[in-house]
Amino acid sequence: MKKVIILLGTFILLSCRCVFSQSNLENKYDVKQYILNLQISNTSTILSGNVIMNAKVTATSLDTVAVELINTITSTTYMIVDSVFINGSPASFQHIGYLVFIPLTTSFLQNQLFSLQIYYHGNAEGCAQTSGNGISLFNYTGKSHTCSFSQPTESRVWWPCKQDLQDKADSVTFYITTDSTNKSGSNGILKSIESLLNGKVKYKWEIKHPISPYLVSFVVGPMTENITYAHLPSSQDSVLLQSLLFPASSNYQTHLIAIEKTKQLIFLFSELFGTYPFQDEKYGYCVVGTPVIGMENQTLCTMGYQSLDTTSTLYYNYYFWFMTAHELGHQWFGDDVTCAGWNYAWLCDGFASYMEYVALQNLESQTKADYWIQNAHTEVISLPGGSVYVPDSLVNINNIFDYRLIYKKGASILHTLRYEINNDSLFFEVLRNYLSTYAFSIATADDFKQVAETTTGINFTDFFNQWYYGQGYPTFDLNWNQHNDTLILTSNQTTSTATTTLFKTHFDVRINYLTGDSLIRLYQGSNDETYKIYFPYTVTSIEFDPYFWLIQQNSITTGIIEKNNSNLFGVFPNPAKDQITIVVKHENILKNTMISIFNIEGQLLLQQQIMTDVTEINISGFAKGVYIIKLSNNEKSDVSRFVKE
Repeated sequence: MKKVIILLGTFILLSCRCVFSQSNLENKYDVKQYILNLQISNTSTILSGNVIMNAKVTATSLDTVAVELINTITSTTYMIVDSVFINGSPASFQHIGYLVFIPLTTSFLQNQLFSLQIYYHGNAEGCAQTSGNGISLFNYTGKSHTCSFSQPTESRVWWPCKQDLQDKADSVTFYITTDSTNKSGSNGILKSIESLLNGKVKYKWEIKHPISPYLVSFVVGPMTENITYAHLPSSQDSVLLQSLLFPASSNYQTHLIAIEKTKQLIFLFSELFGTYPFQDEKYGYCVVGTPVIGMENQTLCTMGYQSLDTTSTLYYNYYFWFMTAHELGHQWFGDDVTCAGWNYAWLCDGFASYMEYVALQNLESQTKADYWIQNAHTEVISLPGGSVYVPDSLVNINNIFDYRLIYKKGASILHTLRYEINNDSLFFEVLRNYLSTYAFSIATADDFKQVAETTTGINFTDFFNQWYYGQGYPTFDLNWNQHNDTLILTSNQTTSTATTTLFKTHFDVRINYLTGDSLIRLYQGSNDETYKIYFPYTVTSIEFDPYFWLIQQNSITTGIIEKNNSNLFGVFPNPAKDQITIVVKHENILKNTMISIFNIEGQLLLQQQIMTDVTEINISGFAKGVYIIKLSNNEKSDVSRFVKE
């Protein structure tokens, strides 16, 4: 999840400018390992130290090494490079804009390993030009602390790296030197704590799994460590839950409750998607001094003090699972399998957003999950257009973190895919297969589509073209009438944009009648469709998409019965103005027989006993519309309908 704040129930992205371009020189090598060795304070955004990058040449030859590290932005100085070493030897360099160039005296050849070490210092405070990212300084419960925010491309604000989603480092070691009164948190496993002179301490964190640079993170401050364990399904193993909290906070007990809920979430998600991918490292939270924020840093999520909350209904009237479940969901969707480019952000934030629905559905109630998906649909249709897929030409921070499209529509179309598959076991098998196929690697939307098709045997070309690559949503205008035992339903589909003119899709209608209801599934393959359905009961009303599977709007109009289909009695005339005549077809059913008249909503308007085979009833006081009439005794019953003109 992108660094966000919430204002009056609306997500506001802290964004301004973001550079996504990359030097061609960076494409000539593959990063194997980063070793960060930094001095970090809890009271300042200034840091210093060095970073080692071990890499392998992938091009035919490499004569200049380039890495990203921001120098100046609009006259503001960030990082100053002090010295550079190649394979342990001093090297010349140029630091221009956001790139450090190191020309080589002798070119490296393909498959050659090399080591780059950069010593640097500077102020890494985030600003508008870095989309608010970099190092943030907070004060919470009277305690100062610092932490990093790097998504999507701003790791380069505070450490030199190759900022490329397609080049995950195989491992990272992070040494953090700070005051001994502080604790530090970072990704992976805490390997050691070394006491130093002058009241300093050095923490060593080790990440053993591949990781994208934007997910490398830290927090430093006088916090308290909370350690517990989450059990995993079908094994004796467990996951270390290691968090940094503020016990003096009024939210502290809420944070402890959320950590306990996280245990349930880890168990649930491991059952549905496969075992927590960083089982041999940890999961945890670092709470920071801003109200609402969330960032899915690998194995250690940064959370605002109101965000780590599974009990509040402060926002959107549903629990804050939408932060806790979302960031945990990212450990599978985004951290384990990372999108191959930011134009595929759906694979990260759309999927993680849907984990909010999954959490509510399984750990709270279907009612809360329904509320969530209806809210998502409302958000999506608040504007007519926009695509979940972001073309390369439009990749910028506002588009790749568009709350309506990437988060809400992204989650909603995954929900619709679940509906189209029409088999929950198979749907979750698709997700498991996707994760296992691209574990600790990268994927595109077409990669996910291929896994879905291979797993289910269903062709999803139309689905992706209209819901993912296309724009807008459909509106269904339905009309129905009933002729004897045949329900005739017509659907005219229009769309909200001229880009996508038809959504080929299944849809559900619930058919209501006096003694029950039935759910049927239909398929719309053209803009105008007519369906004839055998239905031996008198229909009182129909509902469209009653379980909220589709992003859509709809209207329903009612026709009339063209011919009375009752076996026991007749209603004449039909349509009628002021009076109807009821003719009983079999005199032997008259004993204790009642006539009841209902409006189309099922409300009882009139009830009386009939004594003869012909009964007249005054309907002059009825409003114009369709009415249901029921004849019943202790042995038999039948229904029909009439229209009041």
